[in-house]
Amino acid sequence: MPDTHPEDSSLLIRCPSCGQRFKVGEELRDRTVECGACEHRFRINDDVIVRSRKFYPGEHKDPLLHRFQRVPLPLASSVRDPGVNYAPPPDPAKVEPISPQRVIAGAIGVAGMVFMALLLIFGASRGGMLDGMVTSKRLLMAVFTSLIGLVLLWYANPRTRKKAMSFGLLLSAGLCAIPFFVTEGSVPLHSLGPENGVATTQEEPPDDGKSEPERKLRAKIGTEPLDDDIERYEAENLGKTALGLWVHNLEEAYRFMIRDYIERVANSEEPPHFYPRGNGDFLLVIPGVTITPQELAGLATPLGDVIAVHDDLAIVEVQVHNDYFVEGPIEKLSNRENPAFYDLNKRELESIGLDRIQRAVERLAEAEPKIYRTDITRKLIALLESKGVDFKEDVCRALLVWAEDPGPAGEAALREVKRLLAAGSPVPDDMIRLMVKARTSGTSAVVDQLWFEEPTRWETLYGELGNLAEDTMLRRFPELKGTRRYSAVRILGKIGAQRSLEMLEQPMENMDSELEVLVSNAKQSISQRIGQ
Repeated sequence: MPDTHPEDSSLLIRCPSCGQRFKVGEELRDRTVECGACEHRFRINDDVIVRSRKFYPGEHKDPLLHRFQRVPLPLASSVRDPGVNYAPPPDPAKVEPISPQRVIAGAIGVAGMVFMALLLIFGASRGGMLDGMVTSKRLLMAVFTSLIGLVLLWYANPRTRKKAMSFGLLLSAGLCAIPFFVTEGSVPLHSLGPENGVATTQEEPPDDGKSEPERKLRAKIGTEPLDDDIERYEAENLGKTALGLWVHNLEEAYRFMIRDYIERVANSEEPPHFYPRGNGDFLLVIPGVTITPQELAGLATPLGDVIAVHDDLAIVEVQVHNDYFVEGPIEKLSNRENPAFYDLNKRELESIGLDRIQRAVERLAEAEPKIYRTDITRKLIALLESKGVDFKEDVCRALLVWAEDPGPAGEAALREVKRLLAAGSPVPDDMIRLMVKARTSGTSAVVDQLWFEEPTRWETLYGELGNLAEDTMLRRFPELKGTRRYSAVRILGKIGAQRSLEMLEQPMENMDSELEVLVSNAKQSISQRIGQ
């Protein structure tokens, strides 16, 4: 066993009997000792002392010793066969998993180019984010985004950079081509004047047939988008035109509310477009309308004060009151015991926001009609006749409560029902119930048509028509079969008179026991009603 501590004064001995090795002190040399393993006695002399040759690090060439080194050896030191050649160690970036930072960078690069493409396509429309930006600046935006995207894709794909660059160049080419094909809104808008912050033009032709005040007003408003739409509709010659609404002091939060309101009440062919003019001023271009500027001025009254109607420019100037668009306190709007309940909800009906109007209609449908009954009824009928209202069932439910004279409301409901039937849309129950309550002429024919399609659903309302529907039912009765015949017998039992009794007394084909019971009950009910 090698002596690992050559300077140690102890002796390494071997028992001559059992061969067990021990380490003893130098002072026991030439003395007799006893083996602790086999109890054999022997003298410590040169015969039992184990001798080993000292060696220094590096003398032994055993390859197994390299397993225990602390400092890593070079790769070449462990290769003993000179005939084997190994490739250089690979780049760790090509064998390690892609880091999350690179994945995120690649996603950002692709998403940025896609977003810029969508912005160049949809933001270039009239009133969009890029309206008024020339093609060269749009191209500059596309090139800059493409460069950033290419750098991020190169960084995100260390293994397949050629494929990544090919894909990135393809996206970049498509992105840079968009400004040349999507050129809408690439005409620069007039710059804002430093003295008043409104649109101005550099130069006006002196012989355009317009007076100097009109040219200045056009330059101040910036009527180019409106003039383009007017010329387009005049060329189409379809009887439509475009109008403008020049609004002052409008807060950005209410732009879309005003746009939706004007589109609804003016019945425009396309959604109106806002063009900012600085300092809270906007030009709202309303394309494809058949109304006059004076009629538009009347429709713009809920927005604020109508300052002027510029017939030559087809523009209505309005000073907006932003407080008109703020909903009242909900605790007063919902509390029917509060004195301000009816007044505030009546004002909500006059709002331009459909959501606020619908909430007010729902609250009034559950309230007792105490005050403002005529005004609220008139407003509800107007909502029922409006094309943009999609909560007309709630309006009919409120009219059932508020309409003191249901005649006008019933006629409006009848017109709406005919429109729904022509369009193949479902008809609300409350709308028919309003017609039945008003006894509107033509209601029985409509209810009969609905009942023939769904007898179970409309049987009750058919019976509420009373004797008005008896003639209609008697004309249809001989041809009825199955479920419709059962329902018709029940209806005649509620509304029928002498003619219905005579009809029921006639023999019927395929009459089962259930139908016999229904006919007997109906004849008994009619006889009691007419006094027979």
